[in-house]
Amino acid sequence: MANRIAGIVLKESQLGNKIKATYKGERDVYVDGSPVKGRVFTASSEQQPDFEIIVPVLRNSVAFKGRMIVRLVKPSVRINAKRNNINGGSRTIDLVVYAEKLEVVEKGGK
Repeated sequence: MANRIAGIVLKESQLGNKIKATYKGERDVYVDGSPVKGRVFTASSEQQPDFEIIVPVLRNSVAFKGRMIVRLVKPSVRINAKRNNINGGSRTIDLVVYAEKLEVVEKGGK
């Protein structure tokens, strides 16, 4: 039996009030077992310094250049644990946020 977390629903304030995101690219994401094209963003906020946002279905987000302040609709989080070396002695934990929709609130989130 694997120790996996399927997903944890978040409140908007748990990630921080201002989420600053940068568009990273597109990739296939599995939703209910079916592959769907989605957009990937690199983001940070006051409470979470570095995380990734994945938005399935291309029409649910906008591809943009630069850093923008965004708002996430129905975010949920998944935690991925990865082994760093050949022996598996050290691990990192990555925070990946899935959102139903991503909206740009303000341009130029510096």
